[in-house]
Amino acid sequence: MPARNEEEIDPVTLHNQALMNMDEEPTSGFRKLNFLLSNPPFPKETFGNLLLLYCRYGYHDLAADILAENSHLTYHFLSQDLYDYLDAEIMTTTSPEEAHRKFDALTRSYFDRLRKLAKSISDANNNNTSSSTPRQKDDVRTLLKEFEAEVSERYIPVLMSQAKLHWERKNYATVERLFRRSAEFGTD
Repeated sequence: MPARNEEEIDPVTLHNQALMNMDEEPTSGFRKLNFLLSNPPFPKETFGNLLLLYCRYGYHDLAADILAENSHLTYHFLSQDLYDYLDAEIMTTTSPEEAHRKFDALTRSYFDRLRKLAKSISDANNNNTSSSTPRQKDDVRTLLKEFEAEVSERYIPVLMSQAKLHWERKNYATVERLFRRSAEFGTD
């Protein structure tokens, strides 16, 4: 089958092709995602993925430009958590101190949420006995999945971005302190 033009490919396929080939051809991936963004309708993940990938590849200025040019999409396609993360990540090049402050605020909010989830899991486990109903066991599994998702999808990216910020400034003691502070959420 001959190669098709971007205009001929459905938006979901084009989005997925851009993501799948980012490691080998980032320029092509960025071009495809920008094409989708300028030609609605597009998958709702397109906007967030483009911003995240720009940050991943160090194009913070382009991420800031896309965010500013498409502020109307922010409220429709970015969660508050993702927006706050991107805001802090974009600031790492222009104002590292402000980025650190924003990452710290995000970390504190995640700590609070993770501690509440951990307490709920502990309470549910304490209430579970060998005579627990399948519903009670499902509730514990659901809480565990929510906790794992919160850690892996929200907390770890913020922690690693904050650590990278300090690592690049050769502030290794702070990186170690960040990792030690987060150790409670990495153990079962």
